[in-house]
Amino acid sequence: MKSFLTIVLLLFMVQVVNAQSHVSKSEYARYNCRFAPKGWNNAEGKLMCPACDKENEDARKKKIADDKAASAAHNLKNEKLKAENAIAFKKKQAEYAAKNKVTEVHVSMGKTPVTDSKKPEPPVKKGPVKLGKDIQLYAGWGMGMFTHNGRTNCFLNENKDTVLKSNDYLEAYAVMGENKNNFPKNIGIVLLKETNKISNGRELNVADIVDIKGKRYFNDNTISTIFHLADDYFVVCKSPTLPEWRSYGNNYTGYENVEIYNLKTKKSIKLDKDAGRFVSISIYVGGRKMPGEPDLIPFLSRVYINYDEDVYCLNANREMVVKKILKADR
Repeated sequence: MKSFLTIVLLLFMVQVVNAQSHVSKSEYARYNCRFAPKGWNNAEGKLMCPACDKENEDARKKKIADDKAASAAHNLKNEKLKAENAIAFKKKQAEYAAKNKVTEVHVSMGKTPVTDSKKPEPPVKKGPVKLGKDIQLYAGWGMGMFTHNGRTNCFLNENKDTVLKSNDYLEAYAVMGENKNNFPKNIGIVLLKETNKISNGRELNVADIVDIKGKRYFNDNTISTIFHLADDYFVVCKSPTLPEWRSYGNNYTGYENVEIYNLKTKKSIKLDKDAGRFVSISIYVGGRKMPGEPDLIPFLSRVYINYDEDVYCLNANREMVVKKILKADR
């Protein structure tokens, strides 16, 4: 009991000493001090007690030092753990390598007698392909001059023999898998590497029709596009001076001159320009029928700027006829 009283007394004396180092009671009204009685402390506009200020600064510095020491200890612990993990990982790797080590076994083999083997047969040399009277040429796409994955500069017959090939051809077009719409025999369409400059400085590749000996049919360097419609009917597009043209899918737009040409009769049907500017056409695919005229098969559409349409069809006698469809009737 005596010891307890002694401790209490010592604490009271320390408190008294600390209180004495702060401001006196008479200055509580002017200073902000933690020893001031309730109602006097932490009042706004008062000066900070010098002793309180020093104690607060000492506490702040002590906290910074303690945090720094704790951070250093934490980093040291992490580095130690990292080193231990690296050692453990290397140990595991060594154990795994030792466990899976393959022992090499060298076996000496005696000489094996060479047995008679068949000698490779020499390749059969194909002789020159004999051209028959009428040959169906096969190449890229059969309908029109569309972009496709692989460029081909040759034509094949039904036996897949090359019957015509030229480095002058950029593309070759004829029948693809079947005789689409009676593509004529002994001819094919080519897009040549030869180009023709038009008025704005652009270059267009020249298109033409060739026979099985490579002879050009039109020899007109203003022709940039040719495609087959049906039978002996072909569409021939020329743009010698037009500043711009384009084609996409089944649509061909911006050509100066377009005609439907019959190779057999050598007659052509010229398509009128739209307001004197250019001609835009579309190929019909998918078997569209003309309303009220089941015997007419449409192949080509020519749409004007006012949305009137000329539809070029083959009748039952395989003759080309044109049917005009007004915008109001479409």
